[in-house]
This record gives sequence, C-alpha cells and structure tokens, in this order.
Amino acid sequence: MKVTRAAILRNLPKKGFRKESGHHIYFYHEYKGMETGAYTYISHSAKQKDVSGDLLLSMRKQLKLETTREAVDLIKCPIDKEEFNRILIKRKVFSPKPASKKRGK
Repeated sequence: MKVTRAAILRNLPKKGFRKESGHHIYFYHEYKGMETGAYTYISHSAKQKDVSGDLLLSMRKQLKLETTREAVDLIKCPIDKEEFNRILIKRKVFSPKPASKKRGK
C-alpha cells in the first residue's frame, strides 16, 4: 500500500489537522481546539513522491491507528474528519469532554 505526498498535504488539513512547517511539515490533530496526540510529519523534500512500507507504518502509529489500511483510508478520504474523531475517542486516544478541574482546599 502507498499514498502520495500530495494526498497527505491536501487531505490531512481537511481531517482536523493543523499544519506547521519547520525542519519537516508537521500535522497535529485537533478536536475543538485541543491537540489529541495524533500527529505525523513529512519531509519538505519533494523527491519522495510516495509514502509506503516502513514510513507508512510509522505514520500509522503516529496517527494512533491500528492498521495500515486505516492510515491509507484516512489519507485517501474514505475516513472523514468525524469518523476519525470517533475512532480516536473509541480507542481512548482523547476524551471529547474536557477534564473537570478539582478545587483545592
């Protein structure tokens, strides 16, 4: 399985990822303004047009997904933003409700 670099750049921002550039291009997943812990990154270099193999496996882990198929589906669009949020919530990657603050005495 493989995905194109162009698909990553084009589609992850549509799925709730904030894009940041530095040494690499980072994508941080956010839900209602909160970072969820799911992220990934790619190189600025356009030499590598496709992502596959071990690199795709690393991305799958960073994205908090269980299978490479899920990562490919997220990038190629069968999994939309809402479905990705449901997957992460179901797997307890993050909670949709903010943690309640305890009062100190």
